[in-house]
Amino acid sequence: MHLRQPRPMPASTAGFALLYVLMMLTVLAGAGAVVAQRWAEQVGRAKEQQLLRVGDAMAKALADYRASTPSLDKRFPARLEDLVLDPRFGNPRHHLRQLYPDPMTGQADWQVIRDAQGGIVGVHSRSERPTWRRVPQRLNFVDLPAATHVSQWMFTPRMLP
Repeated sequence: MHLRQPRPMPASTAGFALLYVLMMLTVLAGAGAVVAQRWAEQVGRAKEQQLLRVGDAMAKALADYRASTPSLDKRFPARLEDLVLDPRFGNPRHHLRQLYPDPMTGQADWQVIRDAQGGIVGVHSRSERPTWRRVPQRLNFVDLPAATHVSQWMFTPRMLP
């Protein structure tokens, strides 16, 4: 039986396979980077949208708390926890179902804005991430100015007469 000897590759084609593999790796790495960037952008936009929803709910709860004050001296709560369980009444009142975490930090570590009497009139995020939305936002219970960072959005209720 006669075995055929493999023919040697011509010198002009040597290294072509390696070059092809390197080009494919470069293309795949570039595509992976684009996908990762788009994914991070989508996550950032979703967190920002959640921040707007939660901040609007917090502003509504603050306005509800103040409006339900039994006396003529309308006050805001001294603690955020008072929005979850309002201690001023015999029957418990819940202005919020729970103390929502800040979507940007993942914790309920809101920065509070207080009035002269020490009541909480608003909240804002501690995060210094840049905003995706750079135009003013009109939500259900709050008006937000144009901002470059999410910490500049102050969720204070729009007070109705």
